[in-house]
Amino acid sequence: MPIPDAASEKALSTRSLGAAVNGFALVALTAHVVLALHLRVVAWPEIVTPGYLWSRGMLMYRNIKLEHTPATTGTLALGFLLFGARTAFVRAYAVLPPLVAHGLLLRETRGFSLTVRALSSAFFLAVFFGSDGNAVWPTVVMTALAIPIAAAASRGRFRLAGVLFGIAILFKQTAAYALVLAALVLLLRRRFRDAATLFLAGCAPYFVTLLLFALLGAGRDMLRWTILVPLTIRPAFLTVRPGLGTAATILFGFAPLSLEALLERPGEHATSARWLLIVAAGLALICYPRFDVLQTVASTPCLAVGAARLMSRRPAVLSRCAMAFAATLTLSRGAVLAVGGNFDGRVLFWNDEPAFNRLITRLQALPPGARVFSQLWGNVNPRADRLPPGDIYQHPWFDWFFAVDRTGERLREAAARPGTIIVGYRGARPGGEIVGPYAIWRVAGAAGPSRSR
Repeated sequence: MPIPDAASEKALSTRSLGAAVNGFALVALTAHVVLALHLRVVAWPEIVTPGYLWSRGMLMYRNIKLEHTPATTGTLALGFLLFGARTAFVRAYAVLPPLVAHGLLLRETRGFSLTVRALSSAFFLAVFFGSDGNAVWPTVVMTALAIPIAAAASRGRFRLAGVLFGIAILFKQTAAYALVLAALVLLLRRRFRDAATLFLAGCAPYFVTLLLFALLGAGRDMLRWTILVPLTIRPAFLTVRPGLGTAATILFGFAPLSLEALLERPGEHATSARWLLIVAAGLALICYPRFDVLQTVASTPCLAVGAARLMSRRPAVLSRCAMAFAATLTLSRGAVLAVGGNFDGRVLFWNDEPAFNRLITRLQALPPGARVFSQLWGNVNPRADRLPPGDIYQHPWFDWFFAVDRTGERLREAAARPGTIIVGYRGARPGGEIVGPYAIWRVAGAAGPSRSR
């Protein structure tokens, strides 16, 4: 039997190491999927219902009044068009972008020990899901963009980094905070050409999309609802500063990456910790002025990479302290999730209530073409596969926007059209067909609503 030479042993060792690396990645991603499928998904109606209506031919901003940029509703519309208003698609939309982000995290940490990789993945999962990240929401989609933006900027590819920032802005316009922060950092470093390249490339996707909406006759509407309305109308429930608990929840996650950014030597890693920190800070700023932890989840992949690197540093006392901190934060956030989370695998505001499901079954039995005006919070229109009356939609609870485009008046006029089906809570008006805590009314004309069949 031949004795293996040094080259053969090295090749065998390399293959074994590669198999171990890939094996752990598969285990980590499988754990991610299992957890995501068991946790309850939140299908936020102000995002999901417009996406469905867009897939049915109503146009954002002209017919659908929403103050968000259009990428989230647009990608939802494409999915609804391809797959229908199915629960599986809604769940997949919430699961896939964070899964991509986790895969990118595993690629960034593939050179570290198994312990470090396991802790950084656990850190990511605990912080992400502990921040209500299992949701159909723009910042959840943006988790897949965080590491690529930092990687592009680290390599001096500022045009690409700008375009990726611009795509994030199309999902939620407050991602512009991250673009501005990155451009300011370059200006402070006196890299004026790079700052201009980054900023202009970051603005390009919005203006290209604005041009497309203009060609469809809704350019002015998009400009009004995505720029002017958010800048001029502030709902009363918004605050100007976070509570102590919220601030601590957000800032503790930044501690490992912040220290790593101070310790890292130039060129030590292909993706700079300083750029990871800049991108993470900018994406976390999206929480202003609402200060909801869901608005910060796009920063989580960058934070997990920083934690992994700090846990791999020398001296050993530093790495042990970093591991202890990461493990403590992971366990504390994981414990909150375990105690407060719902693990029934259902989709909130979509199919989580038996009474709501009975209401949807009743609405689906109505004559084809019947228009439904919903006064409920849930996703009534997509679940029932019904369009709203008058080809106009805005969530009826968002009355602070009703003055814009005469939206409130137009919604009332549309809801009063004969044949319209109105869905609301039981007792909200006389008569109606009772379905659990809900009721259904049919508008009969000038005489008012009559009882549904």
